[in-house]
Amino acid sequence: MDPITKFLYKVSHKFPKGYPDITVKEDRELLDQLLIEVLTLNEVSDREISRNTAQAIEHILSNADSSLGFKKQNDKKRLGNPKKIHPEKVQQIFKDLLGADKITIHGPRSGPNPSGKFDMYEFESKDFGLVRIILSGGGNAGEKYEQEFVAKSKAAAGDNNSNLPADLQTLYKELGIDNTKLTPDDIDFAGASDTKRSLSFAGPQDIGKTISDMTINYGGKEYYISLKNKAGSGVYSGKSVPFIRMEDNKVIYDSSKDTATPNIDTLFNMFSIDRQRLADGINDYINQTGEIDGYSSVNIDTDKFKKFLASSLGYGYYYVREKGKGDVKVVPILTAEDAEKAIGTIKNAEIKYPGPNTKQLGIKVNTDSPTFGPSQYFVAVRNTAGKVLPLSLRISKIK
Repeated sequence: MDPITKFLYKVSHKFPKGYPDITVKEDRELLDQLLIEVLTLNEVSDREISRNTAQAIEHILSNADSSLGFKKQNDKKRLGNPKKIHPEKVQQIFKDLLGADKITIHGPRSGPNPSGKFDMYEFESKDFGLVRIILSGGGNAGEKYEQEFVAKSKAAAGDNNSNLPADLQTLYKELGIDNTKLTPDDIDFAGASDTKRSLSFAGPQDIGKTISDMTINYGGKEYYISLKNKAGSGVYSGKSVPFIRMEDNKVIYDSSKDTATPNIDTLFNMFSIDRQRLADGINDYINQTGEIDGYSSVNIDTDKFKKFLASSLGYGYYYVREKGKGDVKVVPILTAEDAEKAIGTIKNAEIKYPGPNTKQLGIKVNTDSPTFGPSQYFVAVRNTAGKVLPLSLRISKIK
């Protein structure tokens, strides 16, 4: 049962008809009063958690071994982890310093975690109460894979290629590197650097140095390497959708705000999303009415979408993705043509609107890539904090 339905069941006995009739003035006023009370309680709870978290982080910064490198952040609910301390060690530190019990890790944009990049650690602290710490600069599975890959490469520098693990053998064979000529200093970990990229509808740009997770200096040349584990990777995370909003306890489509966020407007047009139908579907979810929707074919602007996806890849580096049995797939994406080839041909797209069983709009876009083979991108329009609104648009490569 969703939170709104639970709330209405809980307060139904307060209304003469056993439910709030919004056509009756007295019912509307009582409902407004009850909602304000609930929101006020939630606000106090959130303030308490934020205060607990800020105090817990101050305690860590004052008492943790300085060699761990934890840093203070502008957001008092975040703990800087520039040295990318391993998640298991971080949890042990929380247990030792804060008396943490039953630690729950919320991934990016899941549960109460608002961060689109970093994990949140939630737990009851013996001294500080309920705490939610966002660990900035490290901790998720992708970053762990990067750290371990680079550490392994540095440790093995100087060995014969034939003695290397399968993934390093595959990588160095593709790059033409003789590992006996490498030293640990020739291998740099850039995972802690700012790897943001600017996406463009005009197509890919040279971003190798910007997004490199691991840089190898060999033979007077720098090799930029983007490391990915087996999990799906994000392509785009947009701002809030401005034209879908709440008014008089109803989700509406406000056409006057279509162009308030140009990129969102362009992407909605590119995917042929029916904005009014989206608003209606969310209302069906809230009210548990209407029919359940299934996936159906939709026309998208394939040329624009391909250029957009190619810009998310960029070029000027080697794409190294984990695969089974400890090996990797190495894809040279060195030119704009390589990036567009990696996207391939868009075969079809299917859309599913929200309804009584889901508050998310989803679009599956299937492609045939000469580089990656059959692939799928998923476009999601949803709230990323467990609520109904505001909506945001995200694109991920899931296959």
